Amino acid sequence: MDEKNQFKVFREVLLKFQSQGILQDIMLIGSWCLYFYQIEFKDSGQIPKVRTLDLDFLVPANKRISKEVDIPEMLKQMGFISTFNRSTGLIVYDHPDLRVEFLIPELGRGHDRPQNIEKLHVKAQGLRYLNLLFDYPRIISDGELHAKVPEPAIYALHKLIISHRRSNPAKKEKDLEAAVSLLAFLYLRPNEITRIKSILRTLPKKWVKTILSVSQKHFPRLNETAKDV
Repeated sequence: MDEKNQFKVFREVLLKFQSQGILQDIMLIGSWCLYFYQIEFKDSGQIPKVRTLDLDFLVPANKRISKEVDIPEMLKQMGFISTFNRSTGLIVYDHPDLRVEFLIPELGRGHDRPQNIEKLHVKAQGLRYLNLLFDYPRIISDGELHAKVPEPAIYALHKLIISHRRSNPAKKEKDLEAAVSLLAFLYLRPNEITRIKSILRTLPKKWVKTILSVSQKHFPRLNETAKDV
């Protein structure tokens, strides 16, 4: 995989979504957020440069989308191929350099199958804890591109909480590595530590307990921060 070409396709997808007026309604999540954090913090070498094949977009739980756009057709014109998984009912969009997937927060009892996002003509897989990300958005600009991503603090906390649920050891380790690396960077900035505290105060106590049980082993400084929360 050519990293230069992968980045080119990544940027083309976001710019296309932006030109169609849908980038304002959905959120970029996953490891590609780290690229925007590098921009936010002036390309600090301490932020992990993790890029993957997966380009994940989060749809709001209420499915409120301002414009109707045929995303599968748009991606097809960009060289993506729709791939249907019979066992899950999910459709993802594959390119030699990237895979585009849509996710949605799973609330309440959840759903057995992916949810239809009618205005975008896609299906979104429901996952727990994703509402955390949507509750703390940040717009970061890269030239003409303006992407909505989760705040760095909530991104790191979210990685800790989902690592606790991972059954795949490799994915668990990847989540922990991303969380710890980003937290270590954020802890160099007092205002980010304050932000982490304020976010922890808003989370359900059960979630905070899970986060701190993971950080106790992997980033104990967070537990010190949480003492007066």
